[in-house]
Amino acid sequence: MSPAKAGEMNAAVREFHYQVRKWAADTPIGSSVYIALDPLNHALDLMGRVLNAEMDSRGFERRYGEGGIE
Repeated sequence: MSPAKAGEMNAAVREFHYQVRKWAADTPIGSSVYIALDPLNHALDLMGRVLNAEMDSRGFERRYGEGGIE
């Protein structure tokens, strides 16, 4: 993927991630909506990290202990 395309995608991901965090801030902790927002927040964080690595042309490496599809 080109760094320019990764940057374009990253801008959209950041905007949506910000919206998800705002929803979480307005949602009671422990509610089913809050619980569902948690993995969405995590997925958007991961996507941002992957896209940042693509923009830097260095590739993405998972952190030690971070789960994933094996």
